[in-house]
Amino acid sequence: MRTSQLFIFVCCLFFALKGYTQTYKKLAIGDSFPNIKGKLLSSKEISIPEHCKGKVSVLIVAFKRETQDQVNTWTQPLLQEFGMHKDFRFIEIPMISSLFNWMSGYIDNGMRKGIASAMHKNVMTYYGPLNSYYRYFDVEDKKLCYLFLLDKNGTIQFIDKGEAQKQNLHLLTNKIKELIGS
Repeated sequence: MRTSQLFIFVCCLFFALKGYTQTYKKLAIGDSFPNIKGKLLSSKEISIPEHCKGKVSVLIVAFKRETQDQVNTWTQPLLQEFGMHKDFRFIEIPMISSLFNWMSGYIDNGMRKGIASAMHKNVMTYYGPLNSYYRYFDVEDKKLCYLFLLDKNGTIQFIDKGEAQKQNLHLLTNKIKELIGS
């Protein structure tokens, strides 16, 4: 009896550890962006990259509220240049642990109050497990934002992190122009 219980315990432990050590491929240029479901501050539920299909899209993923200044170094120049272009989409994605799911309404309402209503369609909150996304996005520092440029098919064309540097912002802008065809 004890031998069978020990065998079952060892098997369960093995399968649990095997799932825990599952490897995740770090995203690279040419990869499809992973599926993330969330809700825009405008209250529309969306799934990325599906929501971005047919548009050249910049996604900025943030794991900490303190990254907003970094995010702004990207968004302000990009929205100024491409914000009115019909083939361009920008989505900021605050990634929030599922531990805070119970207060998502409170958090989202706080964001709505602090963000201009015209931008509510550009902010999607995600509440859920974060570990796989840390691996996908190669998160070494949660205090950095992570930027991805997707072509109209949802394929990653540019990756960067942290504050926009002049040279990388220039490269990104040129890549967006190329993908839009302007």
